[in-house]
Amino acid sequence: MTFLSNQLTAIALSVIFVSCLDSNFLESHWKNPIVAQGLPPEHFSVLEKNLEPSACQTCHNKQFQNWKESFHSKSIGKGFLWQKDILSSEEYRSCFQCHSPLAETKSELSKEYQTEEILNSKLHNFPNGISNPSILCASCHIRNQIRFGPPPSTNAKDKLSIANLPHNGYIAKKEFESSEFCKSCHESKQDGIRLNGKKLMEVYTEWEKSPFAKQGIHCQNCHMPDREHSWKGIHDKTFVQNSLLPKWKITEKNGIYQVQAELKSIAVGHEFPTYLVPKVYLRFYVFFKNGTNPILLEESIIGRIVNTSLTEEYLDTRIKPQKSHQVSFDYDPKEKKVQKFLWEIEIDPDEQYVRNFEEQLTKNKEKLSAESKKLLQESLTEKKNSRYLLFTLNWQVPVLLPQ
Repeated sequence: MTFLSNQLTAIALSVIFVSCLDSNFLESHWKNPIVAQGLPPEHFSVLEKNLEPSACQTCHNKQFQNWKESFHSKSIGKGFLWQKDILSSEEYRSCFQCHSPLAETKSELSKEYQTEEILNSKLHNFPNGISNPSILCASCHIRNQIRFGPPPSTNAKDKLSIANLPHNGYIAKKEFESSEFCKSCHESKQDGIRLNGKKLMEVYTEWEKSPFAKQGIHCQNCHMPDREHSWKGIHDKTFVQNSLLPKWKITEKNGIYQVQAELKSIAVGHEFPTYLVPKVYLRFYVFFKNGTNPILLEESIIGRIVNTSLTEEYLDTRIKPQKSHQVSFDYDPKEKKVQKFLWEIEIDPDEQYVRNFEEQLTKNKEKLSAESKKLLQESLTEKKNSRYLLFTLNWQVPVLLPQ
């Protein structure tokens, strides 16, 4: 306990290394493939030698708890593993670069990475085995047994010698607070697939062109507030609600109702929704005083709509940063007495996956092993259940005042 107490005190007091932006750091840090970590220094304790996230939890419990619930901790899951049966070995391994960056975790997924060097490194750095081959703490923070991270968030007055810090302290890099750090996995390669001149993932490019980049607001400011390791996004209702502003008004003239609605992106530093997977549905209903069933008057889809083979883009209605998606239409109720109008905004975070997975169950059912088919079906169910209502707005009639 004395060792642990000393280490916790050391962490609380100071950090040794701080560096300025290094143009070569990110290139070397994310160079693919990431080499095996190698043998831990002999003077490291058993705890320091262990690269399992549960070992990091000892001193970084808050970050661990956030990570455990995040999609980073689930990057190798059912939706990924079933695809081994339909992808070539090369295609499957290419996904590891972002879904399982470490050489040691890759060895859990493919024999290609079960070299003597990697297996020896895994034996010494994961002595109890790898419980989860997804994106781990070490995936971002450790290279060749050296720890890296952002500069201290507080100006600690006390400085300890490197010998007193756990795992030889760490090297602080400003890049951990920059959007460039996220680019390698959230921006498609230059030579990748393009549809209508756009890469499949252009999150960094979209951010770079946005007002947020000019204001110095980076990915981490929104997705890692206060250095929270949860990376919230489209699946988190509260997070999305705080990023958008719905406005509408309804006027009536000579018995005809005019509906004007606007959904504005107020705190999204890239196009919304990002990528081609999620879709957003705006639906407008009318309710009648006689209690008959409501009628769907209008539906608008926000998203990048692409076929399942990723060869053709049909439509791209995503909202650019600080811009709006607008809907306007007239409605004549004829003789019916209108009680109210309702505007419903639904988020489908996994729409593209659902279409693709359903197709694969039919198209490639002969190629899928029983285990892969089970994983696919379970993942499909999870993704179908990820839909949620973001906003529900009501406008009572008569429409005398803004509501």
